[in-house]
Amino acid sequence: QEMMRPRLSSLCFLACSLLRVHAFLRSPLLTRSSRLAREALERPTTTIAHADDREEDWDEADDREAYEELNAVWDSVVRIYCTHSEPDWQLPWALDRQYPSTSTGFFINIPGVGKRIMTNAHSIEYGKIVQVRRRGGDSKFECEIEAIGNECDLALLRVVEADEAAFFEGLRELKFGPLPELQDEVDVLGFPVGGESMSVTSGVVSRVEMQEYSQAGQSLLALQIDAAINPGNSGGPVVDENLEVVGVAFQSLNGDDVENIGYVVPVTVVEHFLEDIRRNAGQYTGWCALGIGFSLLESKSFREYLGMQPGQTGVMVHELGPSSSAFGHLELNDVLLSVDEVVVANDGTIPFRRGERVALSHYISSHFAGDVVEARVLRGGDKLVEVPIPLKVARRLVPYHWARNSPPPYLVVSGLVFTALSVPYLEAERCYDGRNTPDQSYLLTLEAAGSAWGGEAGEEVVVLSSVLCHRSNLGYESLENLHLGTLNGRAVRSVEHLSQLVEENTEPFLRFEFKFSGKVVVLDAQGVAAATAEICEENGVPRPMRFVPGSATARPVDPDKTGEETKNKEKVRS
Repeated sequence: QEMMRPRLSSLCFLACSLLRVHAFLRSPLLTRSSRLAREALERPTTTIAHADDREEDWDEADDREAYEELNAVWDSVVRIYCTHSEPDWQLPWALDRQYPSTSTGFFINIPGVGKRIMTNAHSIEYGKIVQVRRRGGDSKFECEIEAIGNECDLALLRVVEADEAAFFEGLRELKFGPLPELQDEVDVLGFPVGGESMSVTSGVVSRVEMQEYSQAGQSLLALQIDAAINPGNSGGPVVDENLEVVGVAFQSLNGDDVENIGYVVPVTVVEHFLEDIRRNAGQYTGWCALGIGFSLLESKSFREYLGMQPGQTGVMVHELGPSSSAFGHLELNDVLLSVDEVVVANDGTIPFRRGERVALSHYISSHFAGDVVEARVLRGGDKLVEVPIPLKVARRLVPYHWARNSPPPYLVVSGLVFTALSVPYLEAERCYDGRNTPDQSYLLTLEAAGSAWGGEAGEEVVVLSSVLCHRSNLGYESLENLHLGTLNGRAVRSVEHLSQLVEENTEPFLRFEFKFSGKVVVLDAQGVAAATAEICEENGVPRPMRFVPGSATARPVDPDKTGEETKNKEKVRS
């Protein structure tokens, strides 16, 4: 038995090696051009004799060309090193502790824009320093974040001008291919944790449908594959048998009863992101939406109540966002039958490909701001109306991310710290942990309920996050997480608007009234300026205010979402 153990170990090692070779030969990276190399291994070598008695393999040149092409694709995949410096959402004037991360990117050449590195948005979010290193290289090159789209979890990096020529020398940009079909074989290229060299994992496309992107909660088309997507794979290209990019790896599904479920940003979403940047002078703007809440009409009684004829299908509009695309065009209780002659089913889906359906929002999100769609609606139970709807980018009151990685706005008024409500703020306050005060639960409703549909441009939900104790605010030091409604009777629209109201105040007192709780705070207006300066100096606040330029990108709310979340399953960014 002792003598047999080494032999058994050798046989096990040989069997594992043969399995790895078999898996490698089945990889789509060996199809098309590299298939020549595989065929060369499977058939007898054909040779000819020369006058000098040397023999030459007929297929040697073809094999070399195939592997050169394969390595050219691999060389275009780079490793990304980022040092993140995120805001402290509870002390908005400060920064949280920095932390490093590694991820993956790849080289593309965008017409009219130039040579760029594509990766995931979460890979470089709040990146203080971003560097890239070529496959097999020994030097890192600094990059600038040029565009970031949190909703689709994509970003573009630009190598600093001084290093651009040296970095891209000899690299070939990757090309985009078509949207893959079910059961198409794909490979994920990247630099996952556990090693320094590039990794190649193979799998098949198992599902193509709308999925929630964990980076910003946006529902967009996604590919589900059975290849492993591990931390560090984020931003890596997913290629087909033609070595063309069909998507970007971005998240996986973790749980006790799931394994090898990865998600890929499909090429259609990637191309929309790039076209948005091209149309808007290098700036990412976002995704269009109708901005409606609708009821499903799978009930026959419901359809008859609305006056629908047999064979008619659609959904009933029950909510219209005040700044949405549909506001002023559609009406409450309209039955949306079709959009651009694309019939809407009673479950809110539309045809996609043979045997596949997707949500109506997929068709709307494939457009750009300014595009017009033609909606056909049943109105009043007896009128068929054609309604043109100019589309615009969706916006919510409670942002999931501030545009262009901006820090949150804040204002200190005699120790009262005001900021704008956002999902990161709610996370910092542990509002999603389930143990909430009534005020925290109320703030969650603003993020999740229909009232979160966006208002006017620049409008924010202003909250009193905390109070920096001082003799000028005694009695209020325990207040937190309160939604500010008015100042001296005037409605507050944003943190910046609140600052203007305080500055323009001519009354002897400042009266802050808060929604839901009904609480009131009154300050002596005469001593506010001096108290604010003293409090900022005592607490290390560099300035009493900061505002966020432009509008916020935001987490969408799907009022018809059925909550198909499974216990112990969680989509995580890779």
